[in-house]
Amino acid sequence: MSAVEILDDDIYLGAENSFNLFTVRKNSEGATDEERGRLEVVGEYHLGEFINRFRHGSLVMRLPDSEVGQIPTVIFGTINGVIGVIASLPHDQYVFLEKLQSSLRKVIKGVGGLSHEQWRSFSNDKKTVEARNFLDGDLIESFLDLNRSKMDEVSQAVGVSVEELCKRVEELTRLH
Repeated sequence: MSAVEILDDDIYLGAENSFNLFTVRKNSEGATDEERGRLEVVGEYHLGEFINRFRHGSLVMRLPDSEVGQIPTVIFGTINGVIGVIASLPHDQYVFLEKLQSSLRKVIKGVGGLSHEQWRSFSNDKKTVEARNFLDGDLIESFLDLNRSKMDEVSQAVGVSVEELCKRVEELTRLH
């Protein structure tokens, strides 16, 4: 591990030296001390950067009346100087954005023929598994850069108007 941060009473965020992020959950309802002491991996994601620091906070001023202003965020720093944001999204928003991300993967092709799924797959010396319970904000925000026909294609797949998608994605950009 290269960095760790507590997200809430039961969820912890970690980074490791194979450029991956992961989240684990404490088993508070376990019947025995051993079960309660075990951490279950609930999220895995390949970032492609070596994170050496997490901090609770935000890079932008939060508006208290906005829905986005209530989303807790963690800032991370990497050895290459990258600064990023990890947001703990409400479940319904996560489900919606996961559907959007899945539709975008079909429309936006990866660089050099590498698929987005391959690039974001958690991989270290012990295992390689598909990313889970993480979203790629850069991919989601790239919706705003698509031409109108591609936006229409994604909008139909998600079942939401292009205008509504633009509004929701632009709102997300206010997290950073």
